[in-house]
Amino acid sequence: MIAWGEVTVERVLEFDGPGLDPFFLLPELTQGLLDEHRRWLEPYLLDAQSGKLRSSFHSFVIRTPRTITVVDTCGGNDKHRPNRPRYHMKKHPYLERLAAIGVRPEDVNYVLCTHLHGDHVGQNTRLVDGRWVPTFPNAKYLISRVEWDYWIDAANRRKYNEDLFFEDSVQPILDAGLVQFIDDGFTVDRGISAVQTPGHTPGHLCVRFEHEGREVAMMSGDLMHNALQVTEPALNSCFCVDAAQSRATRRIFLERCQDNATLVLPAHFPTPTAGRVVRTGGRFHFGFDGPFPTIRGNP
Repeated sequence: MIAWGEVTVERVLEFDGPGLDPFFLLPELTQGLLDEHRRWLEPYLLDAQSGKLRSSFHSFVIRTPRTITVVDTCGGNDKHRPNRPRYHMKKHPYLERLAAIGVRPEDVNYVLCTHLHGDHVGQNTRLVDGRWVPTFPNAKYLISRVEWDYWIDAANRRKYNEDLFFEDSVQPILDAGLVQFIDDGFTVDRGISAVQTPGHTPGHLCVRFEHEGREVAMMSGDLMHNALQVTEPALNSCFCVDAAQSRATRRIFLERCQDNATLVLPAHFPTPTAGRVVRTGGRFHFGFDGPFPTIRGNP
């Protein structure tokens, strides 16, 4: 758990372990560049046995005296994802892990989607009697208006993934009247706001935290998937919609966080996940702070 003032942040894990091949996730990565950084990547960020990057898929749960907000909802359960085996027909104990930190789905006020990729919206819905229903029935699902306008176009969805992630994880919450479209600077709660950070997707959002007049933390979504992208910020993921904008936004973000000594909470960095951006020798580096425990026995 992380806390400042009246705000606490906890992580609810779906999966943590070796995930994607580094050359698939980061198409511009070369063998020479990987070997240059291998010394510090292994074993926590790069699994030596499989050669795959270690990743975490998790939600962040933000609590204040007034609201409970879930940021991103991972890949989901019972989702038909033949093109994405990591997400296909899974049975993660996600709701059980929410319950373990004292959160019931009906208690959640907001679900904030940093963007609408399938691994960030999967637990938005759950399968009940053959129907996809909102997992958080009393929550407003906060989605960037710019993001929605892009993904509502089926042609844009097909460029990303042929799986029906929008139809089973996004459309049902719209049909239930639970979607709230938001713009840059939207205030979630006192000292908590959404910041537009385009590139990875057109309406990608980060979540900014302020305390006593200064920026204390930022949830970075998918601005970077691995700490290698902090040291080599020109490396985009294969999922970035706008390559040039993604690189520019990432560098601006790293400068901002380094200058403010901001705690960074990424969407996919493995345990311990959170840390700070520092600059040494003219390069950015990511130093893990380690506030989140590992949950063993991932399904």
